[in-house]
Amino acid sequence: MKKVLVTGGTGFIGSHLTELLLKKGYSVSCLARDPANLRWLSGLDIDVKAGDCTLPETLPDAVKQASIVIHAAGLTRARRAREYYEVNHIGTRNILEACGRHNPGMEKFILISSQAAAGPSADGDPVKDSDPPHPVSDYGRSKLLAEKEALAYKDKFPVVILRPSAVYGPRDHDMYELFRWAARGITLEILGRERFLNFCYVGDVVHAMSLAMEQQTASGRIYFVAEDRPYSWSEFRKALLSAGEVKARTIKIPYRAAYLIGLASEAASLFTSRPALTNRQKVREASQTYWTCDLSSVKKELGFKTAYPLPQGLDITWRWYRDNNWL
Repeated sequence: MKKVLVTGGTGFIGSHLTELLLKKGYSVSCLARDPANLRWLSGLDIDVKAGDCTLPETLPDAVKQASIVIHAAGLTRARRAREYYEVNHIGTRNILEACGRHNPGMEKFILISSQAAAGPSADGDPVKDSDPPHPVSDYGRSKLLAEKEALAYKDKFPVVILRPSAVYGPRDHDMYELFRWAARGITLEILGRERFLNFCYVGDVVHAMSLAMEQQTASGRIYFVAEDRPYSWSEFRKALLSAGEVKARTIKIPYRAAYLIGLASEAASLFTSRPALTNRQKVREASQTYWTCDLSSVKKELGFKTAYPLPQGLDITWRWYRDNNWL
């Protein structure tokens, strides 16, 4: 059995990936900052490696036996901007350096990045992997720097970078807020033009990750991962309410008001141990007109095809949140 190391395995995407790899018969090890708190991985047949991507000295033992490393660890929310760079950028550099020193013959390194690294489309045409990146947030910039670190190793061992779009599904805390507000009878929208996004159910994301492991690809390839059709925000709202069988009124917020809400949320988070659910940069990202991406490469080269269109994925997610008392 090939040995696969997953970083971020206790998180949203990483835990789903770990379950899929076990079903496929891989030997899986997971890097965990706290082996006593495995969250979704508890009870699974995995080899737990105590370590943290921000602590280079903890990484050699985790990487040296792996045939494939999938780096899914990262921050999507932070109390301070510098935390994105410490984890997403420097953490990626640390894991790559450990691989280069202690496992240079590894089969493949897969970095889970984000469409945020590429930035939104300026003119409505889906963003291509060959387009110059222009992220609009520190999260996106930190992910782009992580990509550059990975590409610096593409001649030392095979490297693949995946850029999932707006990912949702069971166990997610970020998109969950939209479900929570909808369950309360409210949906929020920033005033302005209609906005368009490519969404992706977590089951499809981890399927793309397994394809990236198993298919032969040129080192340094970058692939967007999403359902191959954009949805307007109005379409998403309608599908969200229909899947949840709820009714909600829409509150439209001017951009400046949303920006101030983000600022207030940031300030409040400084007095807690948790990052804000929203902030000024999240508002800036949400206000962009087109978060759409070109999927021709991932379909042609990896054979990727989504199995969960938005209505089906939303239905599964609603049921999971309710069954697990999140709603």
